[in-house]
Amino acid sequence: MLTLDELYKKMLARAVEGKDVTDIKDADPKMIECLAHPEETSLVWRAKDCTCSEEEQGSCAQVCHWDALHPGKDGISIDNDKCVGCQACVDACKLDALKTKKDIIPVVEELKKAETPIYALVAPAFSGQFGSKVTAGRLRTALKMLGFSGMLEVAVFADILTLKEALEFNKNVNKEGDFQLTSCCCPMWIAMIRRLYHELMPNVPGSVSPMIAGGRTVKVLHPNAKTVFIGPCMAKKAEIKEPDLKGAIDYVLTYEELRDLFTTTDIDLEHLEEDNVPHASRAGIRYAYAGGVAEAVAATVKRLDPNRKIEVKVRRADSVPDCKAMIDSILKGNREGNFFEGMGCRGGCVGGPKALVPKEQGKLNVMAYSDESTYKTPAENPYVIELLKQLGFETVEEFLTKSDLYDRKFD
Repeated sequence: MLTLDELYKKMLARAVEGKDVTDIKDADPKMIECLAHPEETSLVWRAKDCTCSEEEQGSCAQVCHWDALHPGKDGISIDNDKCVGCQACVDACKLDALKTKKDIIPVVEELKKAETPIYALVAPAFSGQFGSKVTAGRLRTALKMLGFSGMLEVAVFADILTLKEALEFNKNVNKEGDFQLTSCCCPMWIAMIRRLYHELMPNVPGSVSPMIAGGRTVKVLHPNAKTVFIGPCMAKKAEIKEPDLKGAIDYVLTYEELRDLFTTTDIDLEHLEEDNVPHASRAGIRYAYAGGVAEAVAATVKRLDPNRKIEVKVRRADSVPDCKAMIDSILKGNREGNFFEGMGCRGGCVGGPKALVPKEQGKLNVMAYSDESTYKTPAENPYVIELLKQLGFETVEEFLTKSDLYDRKFD
């Protein structure tokens, strides 16, 4: 009987060859189904029986901050409605019984069919993930070799949302005691506030994440296109299924899944030609690490209104425990800031569970790439205006006041 990893590699190879991925002997039918039809699979699933020792029983449930895992006589059960995909339980499972869903096989099948344009939307943390010499231009070339119609850096949509958050800050924070929680970027941060600290929702602007903004934009400009987000985050796989966000992104792949596809197709990324389309500011690119969102918003607020009396006072936290501690202090009145950024992973997105390099190196890579940008803030970025004009708007202010494309209504 094939192990799950052996089966995954075999099915991925068959998908690349255009063969029936389910026509495999000596494999568990349940595992074949999970890999072939991940849309019917939970974010985390059990690949085998729980046979933990008495001392180890429930170790996976103990690290879950969402009360999504429950030990029972038949082993661990997972509440899919509560799971956000942080992967803490998978990392804690010493038996390797818990697995995260993979969406790569249906994406490859879509690319093989080539029935409609398919765009890759790549998260800002990509710098250096696939090798120190793999630039954005080489990654774009590689993705086109796989069959993608194009690659968009999600950082450009982070630029637009930075402007949105900066304008929201100018509107909402005008005296001592006023404060705003960032709504961008991290689905775990938003899930935490919505589920555990709902009383703070009025302080969260109604904005979608850069991923959703990018997907919606592509669907407006190319109505028949499919969109594939690629990043280091498992929680993004849950985000695209939220009722008010459905339809913007068709698939979410992790950097691990994309690396596996490059390996299977023997694409040597480091020696490809460059296909450069620079369009993000330094601020938008730096969303990838902890503090980057707040840094971007603070710089943009100052750029828009240098004489503003109430300056942005940033307070931030990364990791679920630290985010909870920060929110608890807000509720107790110990704010010491007026703009609060939270990221669920230590180090921010560069510390995501599916990142391919250590978070410290990931941050350095992102900073180096961001320093290559001609534009420090979104307010100076002509590509933002160019994109908005394609959507039918002349200015950022016109777009943000007359369009709801990047809005969401929290319940």
